[in-house]
Amino acid sequence: MRLSDPGTVEAIAEVLAAEVRQAPFQLPLVSRRLGAGEEGEPVYQLSLDSQEAGGRLLITLWPTLGRVDVRLGNHYWVLKGVEAVDLYPGVEVLFRRNQPPAFLFVSVKGRVALVA
Repeated sequence: MRLSDPGTVEAIAEVLAAEVRQAPFQLPLVSRRLGAGEEGEPVYQLSLDSQEAGGRLLITLWPTLGRVDVRLGNHYWVLKGVEAVDLYPGVEVLFRRNQPPAFLFVSVKGRVALVA
């Protein structure tokens, strides 16, 4: 599935048993500047406890940009150009970029790994 597909954000949250909400900010529309009362592209945030690191994991999903940011305390992982999302219920979510190859893994226990 693609990050921008309808239902993908909710499916990711379900696999990770994470709380999901729309971020308090949006991505401005690329084609023009926003005027008063206009909305941009949605950005989502998921949060879950990391059993591995003992902190709160914050995942920011930018569907329009194909970008995923993960923060745990002072640690950050960012993957741009995400082309596919693979869901492994009970195990992890895998964000994948094909060129150049890169993978961002987030496990249900809150372990994070970036391979690029």
